[in-house]
Amino acid sequence: MAAIGETAPSLTRDQFFKKLSVQIDLPAEDILAILRAAFALYNAKERAECSSQEMAEAVTNSPTISAAADFPPEKKDMLRSRLTLLLGIDHSLGITVKALDVMTEHERIFCKARILSDIRPVFTDKLESAAAMIIHMLQIGFHTGGEHREYYFALDADDIRKLKGVIERAEKKTTALQAILKKAEVNYLEV
Repeated sequence: MAAIGETAPSLTRDQFFKKLSVQIDLPAEDILAILRAAFALYNAKERAECSSQEMAEAVTNSPTISAAADFPPEKKDMLRSRLTLLLGIDHSLGITVKALDVMTEHERIFCKARILSDIRPVFTDKLESAAAMIIHMLQIGFHTGGEHREYYFALDADDIRKLKGVIERAEKKTTALQAILKKAEVNYLEV
């Protein structure tokens, strides 16, 4: 439990797992199982807008736990106590659980891009190729409403240069914003 609290927050569960797994000596499958349960319970706690104690009570008083013959009151109390502690680790586990949700709280979430390039001939009236041009097709894949979709945009060489400039500017902005966060001593959750 202490290792979870000492692990720096991350953007994803996989990143959090990598940081946590170097701190504790457990099989990877066990750590992943614990994190899956912890993330699910923390998400449920946030959505229900209840405290760690209230969520721990709900779990330990659930029909599954209550009906289990091998769950005597002392085990139930231990589970309640441990869940309360686990679900109260807001500075690492809580931030990690919320981070991806906050990052993906948009109408469209980018997932991939591809540029397809073609040579397009220009024909004369006699159907002879008189010239040709290069056309690029920018394919943007994204998720919206639980579905994958794609948009296509025709680009020429000048458009490619403009797009490259916009991306380079965004990279410089990222560096500048990282410096601001570091100066303000705010954890930066790297994507």
